[in-house]
Amino acid sequence: MKSEDFEAYRQVFYAMCVVTFLLQVEWGIAISQLPIYVYELGASPVEVGLVFTVFAGLLMFTLPFWGYLSDYLGKRKTFIVLGMMALAPIFLLMSTQREVMSLIVLRGSTAIFVGAVVPATWALVSDISTRGKVGRKMGLLTSAEMAGFAVGPVLGGLIADNFGFTVLWLFVAFVCLVGGLIFLVFGSDPSGLRRRPLNRPLLSFSLRKGFPRRFTALFLGYSLFLSGVAVLGPNRNVYLVRDLGMSRTMAGLFDFVGILSLALLQPLAGSLSDKYGRKTLMVLASLGLMIGLVNLYFAESFLQAVVSAALFAGYSSYKLAASAYISDRTECGKRGGVLGLLSSVESATRSFGAIIGGLLITAIGIRKVILLSTVFPALSVLITVLALKERRSEADPPTA
Repeated sequence: MKSEDFEAYRQVFYAMCVVTFLLQVEWGIAISQLPIYVYELGASPVEVGLVFTVFAGLLMFTLPFWGYLSDYLGKRKTFIVLGMMALAPIFLLMSTQREVMSLIVLRGSTAIFVGAVVPATWALVSDISTRGKVGRKMGLLTSAEMAGFAVGPVLGGLIADNFGFTVLWLFVAFVCLVGGLIFLVFGSDPSGLRRRPLNRPLLSFSLRKGFPRRFTALFLGYSLFLSGVAVLGPNRNVYLVRDLGMSRTMAGLFDFVGILSLALLQPLAGSLSDKYGRKTLMVLASLGLMIGLVNLYFAESFLQAVVSAALFAGYSSYKLAASAYISDRTECGKRGGVLGLLSSVESATRSFGAIIGGLLITAIGIRKVILLSTVFPALSVLITVLALKERRSEADPPTA
């Protein structure tokens, strides 16, 4: 790679970090404040739940679709810029709405464009990274992601309390527009990306020798790992307040510690996966989640419980390692679709896991469900160790 190309790609990478941060600010605000908004407008508990379910359900399909299309067109920048800018008018409309179902539909429609930005961003950071540094770059990108997700709810609450929800949605529209403009000016596609025949990028890759063993096992292991978190879902915070006697502020601090741990650990986690392998990081993340769940089961105070928050941070490290694993074994320009599928697995697991978890909690109680949840990361370790093969020499070098 030429020195001038390296400088150009470094600028692109920093621009991606900013865009990812702003997208997660939008995401954090919408996840935390929109349920409160529709509740204050008279929404039922089912309608409050639909705010999450409709968005997550659509995201399951839009993530792989747009990722595959970005492979086909050989364009990442287009999807990132248009995806961010298209979110702005949706939030402008949201600022004028007072009908609950209209707000739910508008929130669901944001999944169409969020689904365009996420896989294109992850694929692009992989496309412009040299061998041996993919994990570290993905770790830095994840840190920006988690920082935005931590800032979003706090910032959203402050704006909503002081200026109202109308101003809040106008602010979110502005954030999305700024993100799109930043990448329009500073972003670019690597020279190695080319338009490909529509039937080749994902299909031809799927038929490669070893795909079922490597990637089916990867997706299954990731889904099982996430199930350890997903079955608790929002009921985890109810447990902290009701069963452990925490205040709402302390329960919020629990989440903040977890997100902060995510942000701080990702560059180190990515570097470790570059040095010691992707499987190693996946196994460590799963073991950390198991320990965190057991600790939460026995916790009797905030200080004990907050240790679990830090250990739960491994869920993002697992995705980082899984994304790097896909990057290692996929040619430049063919990564968007598979990375989109990985994110789709995440969205589906969280959506269905929360429903199943709610039924289990109703039937046997949340403490038993916490202990039962340790089975999922344990199974993930088993699948990762036995079914996922990793030979560093098999990695395809990036063409950019």
